[in-house]
Amino acid sequence: MEESVLLMNMTILLLLGGLCSIMFRKLRMPAIIGYLVSGIILANYWVGESEDTESIVEFLSDLGLVMMMFCIGMELNLKKLRKMGSFAILVVMIQVPLILAGGIICGMLLGLDGVQSVIFGAIISGSSTAVVTVVLHDQDRLSHQEMETIILITVIEDVAQVIILSAVTPLMSGETMSVDSIVWMLLIIVAFMAIAIVVGLLTLPKVLDWIGERMPDEILLIIALGLCFLMAYLGTLVGLSMAIGSFMMGVVVSQAKGAKIIEHDITPMKDIFMMMFFISIGLQIRPESLVDNILLILSIYLIYFSLKAGTVILAYFVGNKPLRVSFLSSISLCAMGEFAFIIGKEAFDAGMLSEDFYAAVIGAALVSMIVLPMLDKQSDKIVGAVQNRTPQPIVNAFMRLEKVRSDFYSKMALASKTTMQNLRTRMTYAYFAGILIFIVEMAFFVFTPYIAEFINLNTSEAVSIGTATLFAMILNFIALIPLTYKMVFNLSFIEKVMLDSNRRAKEAGRKSGRIVTSKAATAFVELNIWVLAILIDFLIVLVVPNEISLLGHLLVLAVGVAIIAGAQLLLYINRR
Repeated sequence: MEESVLLMNMTILLLLGGLCSIMFRKLRMPAIIGYLVSGIILANYWVGESEDTESIVEFLSDLGLVMMMFCIGMELNLKKLRKMGSFAILVVMIQVPLILAGGIICGMLLGLDGVQSVIFGAIISGSSTAVVTVVLHDQDRLSHQEMETIILITVIEDVAQVIILSAVTPLMSGETMSVDSIVWMLLIIVAFMAIAIVVGLLTLPKVLDWIGERMPDEILLIIALGLCFLMAYLGTLVGLSMAIGSFMMGVVVSQAKGAKIIEHDITPMKDIFMMMFFISIGLQIRPESLVDNILLILSIYLIYFSLKAGTVILAYFVGNKPLRVSFLSSISLCAMGEFAFIIGKEAFDAGMLSEDFYAAVIGAALVSMIVLPMLDKQSDKIVGAVQNRTPQPIVNAFMRLEKVRSDFYSKMALASKTTMQNLRTRMTYAYFAGILIFIVEMAFFVFTPYIAEFINLNTSEAVSIGTATLFAMILNFIALIPLTYKMVFNLSFIEKVMLDSNRRAKEAGRKSGRIVTSKAATAFVELNIWVLAILIDFLIVLVVPNEISLLGHLLVLAVGVAIIAGAQLLLYINRR
């Protein structure tokens, strides 16, 4: 490439991106919109060296993606997270899985297949840290601590989306992979991430501290950037996106004493190359595709807004926050995040999303960023209107729920440390059992056709696809049982904590947080847990779309219960 071509393209990219961002900032909108518009202008209305422009932007956008993810990782300060992150983690633990599940359901309603629906749920599961920060600084309705909590929520959402992106990366390989290949790739990815984080946290912060104490700041920055690109490269070798590797290195580097110096020095470079990343997205968008898909754009935005606002309000309610703060916070988070672009671009490049749907996702993200400042300004009026126009029966029902929540937290305030520790442990176990249930069910949802085909092709006497699918659903039912049992078992402990007073606990001979009961009572409770676990299992298998009839589901239930009962009987005989 000639020097003149490179210089001309860099001049146009920087000046056009800067002018567009100035224009949108004057309109009190995020600079990101200006960068996207710059790409759209260059792709559709620039008559110069468009091929050279595209290749230059593609290279620089990769640099921008790596640096942007590195800086997002550095924002995740683990020490700060331990001090004030418990509520933010609670919010993300509640709302991200619910949005992901809602996105999968809505994706199927929009006509997407199983993998595409998972990708759609991943795209809409987060908020934009940059956009939310700008909007929060322009308002005075929330306290400084509440704003810090919202920003921390967006950072933890980024972590959750990194995990989701890691999980769906094998599905976006662009090739048909066997089940065992995908499982093997997932195991390699998990092992790589675990080893990289653990080894990195144990060694690299000390190395960077040694360099920072003895060398100039620019050498510290160079070493940190070198490590960032090294991790990004190693990540691609095991099948991860380069974004995930650079994010992990950002988390590791954030633990070094010189992290603030590195973050300060890298920010100008990150801003320039991040602009190139968003321009590269704009280069792939045609204005006519946005116009042609306007209904899909609005549908995606309404899905995102409804799921985001609803799940955040629910999470704040569970966290014992006032309704007004819950509502204002939910509105402040309704801007689709940088990961919407990252995951969308990865899926589009892999051929998992059509050009129209990808354009609609970008359009919905733009709508969310444009609408957020206007919504935030009117948030107080919206709160008042909702309160005044909500039917009285709904208000009364919500007041009763608030009373139940207040009673719960009042009892918890009087509980002993042992009881609270047991409660937190059991709730954590129940939560992760629920997450594993979701993951297992999504895996069966995606791979049941392949499992049925495998059974069909590997039986001595050919089994029909319908019968093989029935076998796969029985495997699904049995695989979920241990998880549903653990979830119900741990939730039943929470119910005991709520219902048993201190006096009744003493009378029952409670010791070290346990309630002493008779063998008959214990057996009765355990029987109820099994019944409820089987019922939940059956409902999950029934509700998730599949090709089995209602009669087939009842057969799955009968066979599954028979297998579980037989296994329990064998265990009982062996114990005797």
